[in-house]
Amino acid sequence: MCFILVFYACSSSKRFTSDEATYGKKNDNDLNSIRILLDEKPAALFLTIQNKVFLFNEKRKIAEVNNGNTIECYGNPETVSVKVGRQNYIGKYFQIVAADGNSVKYNGKSYKGNIRIVSTGNSVELINFVDLENYLKGVIAKEMPLGNGDDNFEGLKAFAICARTYAAAKMYEGSALYDIFPDTRDQVYGGESAEETISNKAVEETAGMILFSDGKPAKIYYHSTCGGETENVENVFPKPRQSYLVATEDGSDPFCKISPRFKWEEVYTEKDIIQRLYDSNVIPATTYTLDDIRIVEKYNSGRVKNLEIDLSSGSGSKEIHLYGNEIRFKLRTPGKNLVLWSTLFDIKKSGGKIIFNGKGYGHGVGLCQWGTIGRSRAGQNYTQILNHYFPGTSLGKLND
Repeated sequence: MCFILVFYACSSSKRFTSDEATYGKKNDNDLNSIRILLDEKPAALFLTIQNKVFLFNEKRKIAEVNNGNTIECYGNPETVSVKVGRQNYIGKYFQIVAADGNSVKYNGKSYKGNIRIVSTGNSVELINFVDLENYLKGVIAKEMPLGNGDDNFEGLKAFAICARTYAAAKMYEGSALYDIFPDTRDQVYGGESAEETISNKAVEETAGMILFSDGKPAKIYYHSTCGGETENVENVFPKPRQSYLVATEDGSDPFCKISPRFKWEEVYTEKDIIQRLYDSNVIPATTYTLDDIRIVEKYNSGRVKNLEIDLSSGSGSKEIHLYGNEIRFKLRTPGKNLVLWSTLFDIKKSGGKIIFNGKGYGHGVGLCQWGTIGRSRAGQNYTQILNHYFPGTSLGKLND
């Protein structure tokens, strides 16, 4: 029991309560921890433990699990069951805590904080409860190029503030069981296994700092490569216009030109275009003929606003319009079938081929990650970088 008290004292989180009535609920005073959905499986999860851990149910410690043993987890409509060796346990949820108070290691991965096992009825979910700053240390190196020495350091600090601002917003609006996904649905998170010295230093030197607008945490977006100019948020997402999320030139000689996706080319056949439209449920069959594809309108940034595709079949003609960022998802790249790099492109038709010549990678809103690196290498500090990509915002502390 003493161990449990020490464990609670080590965390500012009150989500570790043993009171079943508060299970899964947010707490207004819980500002420093975040819940990450690490994994989910429809029926069962199997965790091979690689350091000694304690297994708790919602009230007490129930087992010790040694290195090399497996925790089997099975979902039920209102409970979750776990099996350790020959022992079976059923409860509302279970929690895995490292015996040495450091990280939980399983299946070749290492995570600071603690791991909760829950069931939603349809799946078993694994949720990492961790201090926000430690969460960020598991994000930065997965999301940003670290560079050599201190070349990228100011950029890493700028990005750490963006990632913290984004995460803080997700903490406030999180679901009953978790706040954030560990992948591109939110921010890529690799736990302790992803940490690097330089990125950890960037997190530590900006500890608690986020961007504010009108006294509230700013709505943060970022992307890999703007291609020379960022985009207004309302032109990409169904969001109201924000004064600090507007199209901004990334320099007359773009800072993000160092990106491997600053310029790109994708070559489609007519069959590729038809197949992509079918795969994305735009057309009901692949029996159409492509008559024409053309850009009808662009935004001021040069990104495509309206793409027209003219088709014909035995039953007549069909005119299709794709708008803005949906183009990237409905006309995925030929060959690798990836999301199209950006909407900053022109089209050329030659010998039955449709050639997309483009710039940039991502939606184009907010901070340009490669532009941030370029600015850092050019000597700009993190405040200058943030002021450029989020004009009018201010820096402050999350808990102030």
